[in-house]
Amino acid sequence: MEMRHLQTFVIAAESQGFTRAAEILGLTQAAVSQHVAALEKELHTALFDRGPRSVALTATGRRVYEHARQILDLVDCIQREAGQEPSAVSGTIKIACSTVPSEWLLPELLVRFRELYPEVQESVSVSDSTEAIGAVESGDAEVGIVGELPRAANLCAKAIAQDELKLVVAPDHEFARKKSIKPHDLCGQPLIVRKLGSGSRRCIEQALSNAGLATTDLRISMEVNSNDAIRAAVERGVGVSFLSTRAIEREILDQRLHAIEIEGVRAVRDLYLITDPQRLPTRVVRAFLDFLESISLAQTD
Repeated sequence: MEMRHLQTFVIAAESQGFTRAAEILGLTQAAVSQHVAALEKELHTALFDRGPRSVALTATGRRVYEHARQILDLVDCIQREAGQEPSAVSGTIKIACSTVPSEWLLPELLVRFRELYPEVQESVSVSDSTEAIGAVESGDAEVGIVGELPRAANLCAKAIAQDELKLVVAPDHEFARKKSIKPHDLCGQPLIVRKLGSGSRRCIEQALSNAGLATTDLRISMEVNSNDAIRAAVERGVGVSFLSTRAIEREILDQRLHAIEIEGVRAVRDLYLITDPQRLPTRVVRAFLDFLESISLAQTD
């Protein structure tokens, strides 16, 4: 059994296609097919169900994959023990991210991740939480970082950070002269909110509802799908809004925005890493997940 055949098989399984595997390995699609066919001939069984545009592991193929993946990981361990550099982790990871974590959490993570894996590239799509979760569910993204739990039962969610949303106003707004306001002081204020589908909007609505304010009590003057646009509108006195405290640190420091406490209201939420456990993670994805796990363990020590 040749190691290169095992490697080709594993990458074809993880990328769910011979064409993508060929791109990753720098081979022709015909060569990938030949490697897989040689392994299937040696094992006397089909490892893939071949479709017109993609391939899927057979039941036997999935079991063989688990063993083959362990063998390749062990080879890397042996190389490290012998003082050799294991084959570099390279390729692209597709990340779907909602707006708030894309502004501060994801950049912080990617800087540290690139220090460990400089040959990895990231393809990041930014949308609201609902769309980002949908991208992971459909397979358009391999991982997601969002501000709410997915409703789909087939997805796995793990809290990796927390985010607090606070009311912000312009420096010349009447609230800027107060230490705090009561929840009902918001009534009548032109409120700028994210569009429906946003996890931050749902978090704010829930926090205000807990304090006795219904959505119908609020004067929603504008719906915007960009936090940058919301910041600019609030700075110019167009209205008031709730924004992530981590995303407005510079504006608060420069006194371009004022964060206002609301008595009995605290909008805090978890930010989640979303994956689909039914899909085989590529080597790049496994490296990213292991990296996040190592950060989580370090924070709890």
